[in-house]
Amino acid sequence: MVDDSQYKEIIEYLKEARLDLENVEDILKDKIKKIRANLDENPDEELADKLEFLRSKLEDIEDIIGMIEDIILDLQDS
Repeated sequence: MVDDSQYKEIIEYLKEARLDLENVEDILKDKIKKIRANLDENPDEELADKLEFLRSKLEDIEDIIGMIEDIILDLQDS
């Protein structure tokens, strides 16, 4: 019989990490929304650069969340 307790523990850690990243994702989306509103009122190159940087980081986080979800599914199937 296979001891899957290690998998369960890893899955729990991954779920916690996913939730933490989803919280960061929400924070970044909020910051992006605020910067966009500021840019509409006052075009600023520095602010536009910051917006692009945050968008890039948001994409990275979304990719990582997707990878974590895939790993969780793989471990649950094992």
